[in-house]
Amino acid sequence: MKVQRGGSPGVGGAAPAAPKPSTQQTEQAAPAQKGWAAKGAGPAPKAATTSGPAPSNSAIPKAGVRSAVFEAQLDKETNSRSLDGNKVSMLFDGVNSFAERNKMIDGAKESICFQTFIFNSDETGWELANKLAAKAKEGVEVRVIYDAMGSGRADPKMFEMMKKAGVDVQAYGEKYKLWDINDRWHEKHLIIDGKASIQGGMNIANEYALGGSGKQIFSRGGVGSEAWRDADMKLEGPAVADTMKAFVRNWEEVAGKLSDGDKAKLFPKLEKVSAGSGASVRVVQSNPEVKGLVGTNDKLYLRGIQNAEKSITIENAYFLPPPEIRKALIDAAKRGVDVKVMTNSKASNDMGFVSDAARYFYDDMIKAGVKIFEKQGGTLHSKTATFDGQFSVVGSVNMNGRSKNTDAEVALAVQDDSTARQLEQRFASGLGQTRQVQLAELKKESFFTNLKQWALSTMAWTF
Repeated sequence: MKVQRGGSPGVGGAAPAAPKPSTQQTEQAAPAQKGWAAKGAGPAPKAATTSGPAPSNSAIPKAGVRSAVFEAQLDKETNSRSLDGNKVSMLFDGVNSFAERNKMIDGAKESICFQTFIFNSDETGWELANKLAAKAKEGVEVRVIYDAMGSGRADPKMFEMMKKAGVDVQAYGEKYKLWDINDRWHEKHLIIDGKASIQGGMNIANEYALGGSGKQIFSRGGVGSEAWRDADMKLEGPAVADTMKAFVRNWEEVAGKLSDGDKAKLFPKLEKVSAGSGASVRVVQSNPEVKGLVGTNDKLYLRGIQNAEKSITIENAYFLPPPEIRKALIDAAKRGVDVKVMTNSKASNDMGFVSDAARYFYDDMIKAGVKIFEKQGGTLHSKTATFDGQFSVVGSVNMNGRSKNTDAEVALAVQDDSTARQLEQRFASGLGQTRQVQLAELKKESFFTNLKQWALSTMAWTF
């Protein structure tokens, strides 16, 4: 006997039919399943400020990702602006990103503003902590935000060492505040002298820093696992000011208001790197508890998918998209867009249950023509996407319920053919480490596998 697998809202009829393991289990799971499958979100984990219901997909004009209509949509719905004249550089895997980070930190003269979700106290964490401490002793103003829950493995002595050296270190949340476990800051920022920044998916731990090194490490993915596949972006030019605005908003929440004098130091005058030929960049920050920032990155992805005319490539660690995103991907594939997704297999995922839940929803996407490739070997942690070889997104945003409903996130949305081309080439180069998911294998999965997938899918809004 097979469990009826998940369907997308508006695709193939109603929400997925649930198996009946027990009356008690069904009653407990039903509200969450209904919320995720039918509305795109489960029970709200906290009071969120919204600006009203989103317009229906049919009401959104499709004009291409390089059109004024598309840019106007993003201006309105993501509370962001697009600034031209920027220079962007892709930093694939840890060996490249961490080398550039270290170079930037070593050259800092005025300020270092750094935020991360995970700041581990392994070799990578201590190396960064010592660098930041050394710059503070030189007189550079160094500010650090880390998420207390995300950095729960870290030795407190590392943070105390930085504080004693003059680094202003702030934790968001509390490590053991379990009743507020879903309130997380997942953003990543490194901003040097207000003039150059790095955003992306990488945290501070060995598994990230050693990516691309060929080394085996002790990581969350398991003993002796491969270092992780990930992507960051370096940004120079006018849009750096908007990454600083995102950081300052967070800083003032955890540390109090900055003086006008302090802000003036953090926001130097920024010139266009190359007038008329630089990349156009918008910085999209999302936070479910801040008015104007609710659901902004979800809208960024949704409008990109809806306006794509030729191709979409998505590389995302925890690909468990809310229903409106699933439907948009299905609609895109049906209208002839080449939609390709690279994500983790259960074996490569450091949180295997996410892959179990995700596979429950694969059927309708694959039937519509969406191609899903599961990573084999080391963990994929990237959060990137391209649309029509023109528009790209790089950031901390996972395509899942957490990034939509509970986590604070940040992404760079870039209009630049060269960047999109690099990301598409990166995607293609990784296909040899993946296996494409086929409908035939999904149909062969056992009743108990489907039952487990369904049970996990009812909690998908929290993953």
